[in-house]
Amino acid sequence: MSMTREMLERLLEISRQMAETRTLTPLLKYAMGELLEFVNAEYGYLILLDEEGNLEFRVRQNRQGEEIARPESQISRTILERAIKERKALVIADALADESFQRAESVLDLKIQSVMCAPLITKGQLLGALYVENRSAKGVFDDEDLQPLLYFAAQAAVAIENAILNDDLEARVAARTAELRSTVTKLQREIEARKRAEEELQKLAITDPLTSVYNRRYFFDITRREIARARRHNLDLSLAMIDLDHFKEINDRYGHITGDQVLKSMAEAFSNNVRQSDVVGRYGGDEFIILMPECNQDEAHKTAERLRKKVIAQVRKIRRFQPPPTASIGLLTISPQAGLSAEEAIQRADQALYQAKAAGRNRVMAWRENMTAD
Repeated sequence: MSMTREMLERLLEISRQMAETRTLTPLLKYAMGELLEFVNAEYGYLILLDEEGNLEFRVRQNRQGEEIARPESQISRTILERAIKERKALVIADALADESFQRAESVLDLKIQSVMCAPLITKGQLLGALYVENRSAKGVFDDEDLQPLLYFAAQAAVAIENAILNDDLEARVAARTAELRSTVTKLQREIEARKRAEEELQKLAITDPLTSVYNRRYFFDITRREIARARRHNLDLSLAMIDLDHFKEINDRYGHITGDQVLKSMAEAFSNNVRQSDVVGRYGGDEFIILMPECNQDEAHKTAERLRKKVIAQVRKIRRFQPPPTASIGLLTISPQAGLSAEEAIQRADQALYQAKAAGRNRVMAWRENMTAD
């Protein structure tokens, strides 16, 4: 096969296509398909060497593009291994008549005739080999086919090396990207966990651990802010101090576990029966306090009565207490001109609660100007 202008142009086009194919597997398939057609071979194999020097049959197909099963047993290992060992292309017109290969077991078993095999070498590095054959006829390949084969193998080796480097780079980039994504995901989880922990700590700092309503210290802070806001906007504000009557007897008779259930039940009743703008807090022991912004005395009294009935009904769901539980509520409404501090306002609501208990319990009593705690 002498190198005609048409063949040279075809080789140049194949070389260009191989150079532009940057991914290894598509490159190997393209190279083998073009080689089979270019040299008019029936079968072709593209073999690469792994890091340990083992043969990897990366492409094994016939002229029609069909994959060849068990490629290791379908070629002459003697011919292939000599080409690789000597790093020299071999063109054999008739292996059955060739003195070097006619006694090879694979040549005899497969009746191999026309074979060409060229090592893939670039920059002195052996990458593998190209192996093509025509089993049906002898003399298909001759010495004139050597130069086109060498040219093809040289161009293929360069393209394969570049594709291997590209695949390796992409693999390292993908691995690094996956590592970075894993790191980012881990950091995001840590940030979210830290945020949840901070939120939990913040919640613990402002809420009562038993009932989950606001604790006394934070309730005072809210009350100070709401009183200041009420003054600025000329608004009424009300406070209700609530206490379960004879709670000590419940603890003494039914135990502190039941007592805790009662306190939780009270907190639930308050939270479920106030406005979204109202604030529920645990003042201490069995005393709860509710802040009602923008709420006048009539509205506050109606709310307090509703809460008194709700909390009694809620507590009675726990068990049949004897005597049946009741609740007392002290109420304070602050006008914008009152000039009371949060501490003074809460103290007056507490005084009203004390008077409700002194008056017989199970009632709502509003603070009056002449009301004091004995």
